[in-house]
Amino acid sequence: MAENKKANTDSLRNILIKKLLGSHGILIGFIIIVILLTVSTPYFLTVPNIINVLRQISCIGMATIGVGMLIIMGQNDLSIGSTFALTGILAGLTVSSGAGGYNLPPVMGYIAGVGTGVIVGAFNGLIVAKARIPAFIVTMGTMSICRGLALIFARGMPVGNFPEGFNYLGSASLGPIPWPVVIFALVIALSYFIMEKRPLGRYIYAVGSNEEAGRAAGINVDRVKIYAYLYHGALVGLAGTVLAGRMKSAAPALGVGYELDAIAGAIIGGVSFTGGIGRIGDMVLGALLIGVINNGMDLLGVPAFYKQVVKGGIIILAVLADRKRSGRG
Repeated sequence: MAENKKANTDSLRNILIKKLLGSHGILIGFIIIVILLTVSTPYFLTVPNIINVLRQISCIGMATIGVGMLIIMGQNDLSIGSTFALTGILAGLTVSSGAGGYNLPPVMGYIAGVGTGVIVGAFNGLIVAKARIPAFIVTMGTMSICRGLALIFARGMPVGNFPEGFNYLGSASLGPIPWPVVIFALVIALSYFIMEKRPLGRYIYAVGSNEEAGRAAGINVDRVKIYAYLYHGALVGLAGTVLAGRMKSAAPALGVGYELDAIAGAIIGGVSFTGGIGRIGDMVLGALLIGVINNGMDLLGVPAFYKQVVKGGIIILAVLADRKRSGRG
């Protein structure tokens, strides 16, 4: 009798632990890493460094939310880094007073940057939805196209000589909070509203869970895919433009490897590659975790090459955890 009671207690405890890790695993992991870094270096848990981490993750965090929504829908985007480069270049050329620049008002630079992201998103979305070509193939092609266009428009050289009005949102602060962080917070709020309160969000979850069932239920699946890619493109375009303003220049090589950081943030944040699962708040935590790991390795003097190894390993572990959750592991 006592043995049965102990076995039941152990079983209940295991169930509770699994439920806790399944619901709050990313938060627990984040807290553990913060504690480890705080113990390892006195410079980590300081106000300037925290603000620096938030500033660094803001732009890639916008892309993380966008691609996270695509992954929930069962799609993806490998062209994120190249789109960063193209949007930064075109936005920069619009406002630049240097050679080849159009010297237009700063607001036109932001319109050009976001508009470029929307066009790239529309291109990806239309081909994925209408031609029924896998997103992996389409966005791999777009990755090459956007990088090539960035090189063509910039003539292979960095673009600079931006007006201060264009640089402001990337480099200035609203009180102690950098503007990129404020913009990221607004993107988080808008994305949460779309995913939790609007029909488009429900349709994205439904298409990711079972596309054919969604069609049978009357959902215009093609339109949902196009809208999701449009929104994702707008976020990447905004992020690329803000980043160009923060750096006060844009180069054709901008954004190399950013798709790895964005996808890693989404997957670490619990977005399932099987589709239909993921929350905006967890995506933000995932992006923040990647930023904290990058920052911690910098503070500890870890060579930059090791970052890619660490992030690649984290992605594999996150996907293995996803397979375990979905019952395929």
